[in-house]
Amino acid sequence: MMKKYIYYAALSCLLAFTSCSVEETVPNNTLGNENGFQYNSVAYITDMVYVTPEEDVILTSNNLSDDGSANDVDAAVFKTTANSLIEKSYYVGGDLTNFVTVANGNLNQGEVTDGEFIIDEQIVSSGFFRIVSLDRNKKEIHIIFEFQRTDGELVAGSFDGNYALSTF
Repeated sequence: MMKKYIYYAALSCLLAFTSCSVEETVPNNTLGNENGFQYNSVAYITDMVYVTPEEDVILTSNNLSDDGSANDVDAAVFKTTANSLIEKSYYVGGDLTNFVTVANGNLNQGEVTDGEFIIDEQIVSSGFFRIVSLDRNKKEIHIIFEFQRTDGELVAGSFDGNYALSTF
């Protein structure tokens, strides 16, 4: 009888720890091992990440110029109220103040100026941007994000690698 109790207690603990694990991957990932975001079963590869002096995070498919501009890019931009990035989740309606993903767009000083807007404040009902890990000495960052659009579509993405500091 005691062996059964210990077995069930151990099994309960194991289930409790595995069911509460932190999500660190993109759900329904069509990206494979690439950095980027996905929408409507299309993968948008964004293998460059910039952190601005205001601690905004910009994922892009192309290098940004010194003034923070680029043309014809797939991009995701995240701004928080914190102005200091830490390992945590930032939520729509909370401390995530501005967020946008765009396909074939233009950036001007890190701001999206046109393109096919996939998410922005007007077409998102819920979501989060999470910094899973951040190493400022090595300039490495691991982020994930997931947003539910008002039309029910899911936009999710991730980046795991080195980032560059921007000057704009």
